[in-house]
Amino acid sequence: MKGYFFLIHLLAFSLCTSAQNAPLANVTIESPSLICSNGGCTELVANVPTLRSTSSYAVSSISYNPSFPFTGGAIIPPTGDDYWGTAFSLPFSFNFFENCYNTILVGTNGVVTFDVVNNAVFGFCPWSFSQTIPNTTFPIRNAIYGVYQDTNIQAPPVNNPAVQNVNYYVLDTGVNVAPNRVFVINFNELPQFQCNSSVGLQSSQIVLHETTNIIDINIKNRSACSVWNGGLGLVGIQNQDGTIAYTPPGRNSGTWSTSNEAWRISPNGNELPAVLQWYDNDVAILGAVNNTYTACPSSNDSYKVKASFLTCGSTATILESNTVNELIVPNPGLIEPQDFFYCTQAPFVYVADMSPNTNIILSGTLNPSDFTVTYYENYTDAVNGTLNNIVDISAYPFTENKTIYVAIQENVQTGCRYIKSFQLLVVPPTAPPTGDSLQNFTAGQTIADLVIIGENISWYDADTGGNMLAPSTLLEDNTTYYATDTRNGCESRNINSNRFAVTVHLVLNAVDFSDSSFHVFPNPANESVSISCQNVIQSIQISNAIGQEIFAVNPNEKETKLMISQWPNGLYFLRINAANGIKTIKIVKE
Repeated sequence: MKGYFFLIHLLAFSLCTSAQNAPLANVTIESPSLICSNGGCTELVANVPTLRSTSSYAVSSISYNPSFPFTGGAIIPPTGDDYWGTAFSLPFSFNFFENCYNTILVGTNGVVTFDVVNNAVFGFCPWSFSQTIPNTTFPIRNAIYGVYQDTNIQAPPVNNPAVQNVNYYVLDTGVNVAPNRVFVINFNELPQFQCNSSVGLQSSQIVLHETTNIIDINIKNRSACSVWNGGLGLVGIQNQDGTIAYTPPGRNSGTWSTSNEAWRISPNGNELPAVLQWYDNDVAILGAVNNTYTACPSSNDSYKVKASFLTCGSTATILESNTVNELIVPNPGLIEPQDFFYCTQAPFVYVADMSPNTNIILSGTLNPSDFTVTYYENYTDAVNGTLNNIVDISAYPFTENKTIYVAIQENVQTGCRYIKSFQLLVVPPTAPPTGDSLQNFTAGQTIADLVIIGENISWYDADTGGNMLAPSTLLEDNTTYYATDTRNGCESRNINSNRFAVTVHLVLNAVDFSDSSFHVFPNPANESVSISCQNVIQSIQISNAIGQEIFAVNPNEKETKLMISQWPNGLYFLRINAANGIKTIKIVKE
């Protein structure tokens, strides 16, 4: 006899489980609300099946629309009549009248039994009965009847044993290999004993569902052979002692005929308690043992839940849910807003036009019509979307540094609300540049030759107001020029006419104090800098890049050397005062 265990994954027959609403034992997580990428939580809800004990059963009529084929399994060869196939080992435990079984016998007369010991020994599958059930003397007990009657699998009258046979198989329902497998037993196109095919061929199917322990009986065709055994046929189940039985109406050992009829026999005892456990990225979440779990992920974690049932004594059946991930809505690509700077000036009330930030924030690939952008003075109002928003963002008055919060509401798909912030900053008064207030020049030099320390220097011809001077302006003897320093867009002249004054004097009849009259080397330098001049060097003042004087020396000779190895790397200014004039040069320490 061929092997009886068939795990069929692909059949020509459609396995659409909705065909007969196959009773699957699945734990599922409902589709949760998504979380906005700027934070939040969502509630995960698990749907857990209701499993019941087999202390009692309920019988119900279901639509005849079998989910599983009547052929394709291991065949009991037609070498005789009225006998049991070899004991079959189920790949899952089946609970029947509060007892768990892994072995079953299939009889050729439309019956299966879990009473392997008392039936397999004899090999003969009884056919003669006249009782209704329950009955303590019934020939086959601890059994499922569907349809129990005296069919004949011998050839003849079986003409096509490839189709006309008793066959059975284990099948994956297409959802999970476990815990939703089925054991299907088919009695397909069999003749009745004595009547043979004169009253039609008999086809029925018994389906045992894993985990739920539900039994489906599909009757494609049953016709009574009234001249043999009273034409009796039985549909139902009975316990080992013959004291408890369940049958559909009109199918308890009667003479009846039908076609396209189906019955479901479901456990109806106490509900089996489920023990739940939620997992985050396959790690059990401490204390998360209820049907709901509030997830507050900081990244796109994966969540699932497992439900454990004691379906067979101490043996636990564990059902695992689908995995839920990617809970966080992708950031829509909002751009960070810019800060605004304002120079300190009387009357110290500033008016900001913040409207450019709306275009900046939505300047990516976003459609501005999909968003509502609102400005607020505090974070809480921005988050809650109160009515305390800034109405006129193009003319907002303020007197000191201010943080502004922007709420960006996505209106089309996610409904997410994002909060960004920027600063309104009052720039402190800009200090004027520094340097020598008295400087010498030679004929032909311009205002660009004056040496002062600062950034973005501008020159004027007056302490207040006046005219801005071009860098090419020729210097005039005994004239005062006024310099400003501009930082963060704010010029030092804006504060109390704060300009730095430099008075210049023309050096007459002196040796030209040009680059050719002295030498500073090497430049850049690392260990030392040598300085030579055609005239006696009276003094040298050394300042760093921000105008702070480091030290001064008085060589009183034409050549000198400065040791600079201890200086930090950077830019320095040497103000060389010789007998014939003053010159400031830049050196680089590296």
